[in-house]
Amino acid sequence: MKASKEKYLMLLAILCLCLVCLPRFNGNTSFVKQTPYDAQYFNAYVQYFRGEIPLAPIRPMSNARFLLPLLAAPLPFAADTSLNLINFFCIALSLYFLYAILKHIGVDQKHRWWAVFIGIFSFPTFYYACISYVDAGAILFVSMGVFAWLKEKYWAYVLAILLGLAAKETSIILLPFAMASSIYKKQYKILITLVAGVFLFLLLHYFIRLYAPVSVGEIRFKPLQLSLEAAQNNLNRSHTLGSFFLSFGIPGILLLRTGLKNKWQIYSAASMGAWGGILGIVSLYLFSFFTTVADGRIIWHAYVFMFILIFERRAFIISKQESN
Repeated sequence: MKASKEKYLMLLAILCLCLVCLPRFNGNTSFVKQTPYDAQYFNAYVQYFRGEIPLAPIRPMSNARFLLPLLAAPLPFAADTSLNLINFFCIALSLYFLYAILKHIGVDQKHRWWAVFIGIFSFPTFYYACISYVDAGAILFVSMGVFAWLKEKYWAYVLAILLGLAAKETSIILLPFAMASSIYKKQYKILITLVAGVFLFLLLHYFIRLYAPVSVGEIRFKPLQLSLEAAQNNLNRSHTLGSFFLSFGIPGILLLRTGLKNKWQIYSAASMGAWGGILGIVSLYLFSFFTTVADGRIIWHAYVFMFILIFERRAFIISKQESN
């Protein structure tokens, strides 16, 4: 009975994910009158990998995020449809890893499914998942990396970082997650290795940007500079603040409620790591806020950490009661 219920809920989750992603699939503007501006560049990258003439330039920032367009290129559909089918698969698989993470830290089945369905019925899944952006790949590899680290499968953790780097550089948040976890467990040799890993990550990102293709006339390295003007522009954009609060959403409200109620206690290396990941995300968001256009996509990366912090206390208390 339990196994059949799991299968039923799994099918229901996939169906719900389809229903949530469908209205904005391929950047459809029937429901939301907002065209995904950067979509053209990632669709062009799919066309490039197919040997076609890209309909938009291959830009210096887009060229480093090559993995999902590369995976989409062999599919027998239009560039945007192919890329968004890959995006859909990435989100579905990230939800699987979210479920597995919560199971690993002892969260009961009911609350594991609560987390999955809250993740599905969230603003970022509806708004960003299937619009020819590549954040879905970063979400997948962050979730995969968190699971691998907690299971102490370090080879899989390194693989998740490398694949995440090829998907989108925001996957660097796997490093502060693991560093905070190592501090909690007093694994200082691993911590030093992870600090070195940050520099290696940035070096690999540099070489990807150096050798990945760009269109003629594009400046390969255009440095981002901290600017109060950029911050002011973001403050004046309704989309900046609106997408932030909508992406913060129910997971963020639950996190605040849980934290305030429990005085922000840390129960394990998992929750310590989750705070490290959230700190990394806040840093990335502030960096984008003062350098370029900021929106809620980066907050989406925090969901896996939020759910760990929301549900782990309950799992910790139940585990302690059972051990007594």
